[in-house]
Amino acid sequence: MTSLRTTIRGAKRARTYNALLPGSTRANTQQTPRPTGRRHRAGRGSLRGMATSGWSERDARADQGADQGAGQANPPRRVLLTNDDGPASPFFARFAEGMRRKLNWPTFVCLPDSNWSYVSKSLKPPQSNFAVDLRKDEARVPISPASCVNLGLYELAKDVDFVVSGPNVGHNLGRSSILSSGTVGAALEACIHGRKAVAVSFPFKGYDSWTDDDLESAVDVALEVTEFLWNQGFKEGEDPGSVFYNVNVPLWATSSARDRQKEGKLGMEWLQTSVEQGVGYTSLFKVVDEAAMEMEWSPTGERVFDSKTAKEGGDVAAVRD
Repeated sequence: MTSLRTTIRGAKRARTYNALLPGSTRANTQQTPRPTGRRHRAGRGSLRGMATSGWSERDARADQGADQGAGQANPPRRVLLTNDDGPASPFFARFAEGMRRKLNWPTFVCLPDSNWSYVSKSLKPPQSNFAVDLRKDEARVPISPASCVNLGLYELAKDVDFVVSGPNVGHNLGRSSILSSGTVGAALEACIHGRKAVAVSFPFKGYDSWTDDDLESAVDVALEVTEFLWNQGFKEGEDPGSVFYNVNVPLWATSSARDRQKEGKLGMEWLQTSVEQGVGYTSLFKVVDEAAMEMEWSPTGERVFDSKTAKEGGDVAAVRD
């Protein structure tokens, strides 16, 4: 999984953590152990290059008892949960349920009523007034993910102190994806309004290629990481709007890692990486009728996980490998 920390004020900065499959070899440096001796918080770095650092996770659930009182923050007053894929997302309902039942966090959902992928932090005004489809602790609206966050924070759930966006259907890895993502854009909107924020994505290697066990394990890992970031990811005294995290949990890796953990073997490793600069889309359109200058949406470019040029130490290479 990858977690991106981006500093909003001053020069942009990023922090990424990547989960590696068993057998991968990456150096862990600049470690600052937590009291359990199992996890660490990495130092800051620039968007163009950062030192690698990470911590190994054997079984976070087994550590919960040991972790009690070890720098744990109070739970969020209330979480605002959104996404950019809308209610039809195959991941969203299970993640929302886990946040409420496993983490026991008060959670209000405000999400687009349709797919708003690839819109970054768009705040495009609606064409007309709209009614909020309000259900118990959930609102569906015809606006962008970032607009959902704004609506939630100022009108529907004013007591929110933590915003979680996702899980995105697919990855948000590399500069082009991160800066284009509606999922990440929603987290950025939360930062602008002084809230702690995390964006979550579930990369896959073929749509609908995941099993139910894959999804269950990915949700569990994403919840663990989100809880950890709430408790340990934001420095005391730091402006809560100055940073956010982007978390990618590869669907093909989590269930096998959990199986290995149950056998007492190495499961997942989280590493800090740089953000890949050179992999992603090029042209977004192609001409279908030259006489009429008719264009079709047709993104081209190197597929992220097919990349042979993704740099070692970057987020794309870490999740791909």
